[in-house]
Amino acid sequence: MGLNIPEPLYQQAYRELKKLIVTGKLQPGEKVIMSKLADQYEISRTPLREALRQLQSEGLIIQEHSTMRIVEINKEDFLHLYQTRIVLEKEVIKSIVTLIPEEDFPEIEAVLTESGTAIQEGDPFKILELNTQFHELLMNYCPNPRMIQLLNYVRSLLLIYRANINKKAKNNMEIYEEHKEIIEALKARDIEKSIQVVETHMLNDQKRGLEDL
Repeated sequence: MGLNIPEPLYQQAYRELKKLIVTGKLQPGEKVIMSKLADQYEISRTPLREALRQLQSEGLIIQEHSTMRIVEINKEDFLHLYQTRIVLEKEVIKSIVTLIPEEDFPEIEAVLTESGTAIQEGDPFKILELNTQFHELLMNYCPNPRMIQLLNYVRSLLLIYRANINKKAKNNMEIYEEHKEIIEALKARDIEKSIQVVETHMLNDQKRGLEDL
């Protein structure tokens, strides 16, 4: 398939490859063959190499000597990552409860509404993107940039696991409802409740992820 011109070629390749990885069309552990991908996307190796480098920085591709592979799913790694994420998410939510302007809530709720539509349409990749956007919107209010940097890194390493979670309709509805509870606690400016619902959301996500490991 050819690629469109409007955005940089490496960015288009990055988006397409990321979608193939998180939807399972490129399997965990599968070898990445640059010549094959270059032919498939009708793209030169320079922008393709940049796209692969970006995916590698997100933890979706790993380098083994001269070979690149799709990251493999590992139960122990998953648990370590979620343990770290829970600590960071609780600190982030605690820091933003009083900082979100009242007039900004409609934008956050609009993302939630859009994710509900994506669930009805059964589009797991779109659901994953919107769930990511929901959390990113909240993180934007955190006054600690180092904490956000760490959380973004952990979330990127968890992406392939979260994609597996989003393949089940039951999981998506649960996540949607949990996101609604987070918004309600934030709008009430209830710090303890906000921390509690985020922790519950993270623990439930961990449980959902373990079902397929």
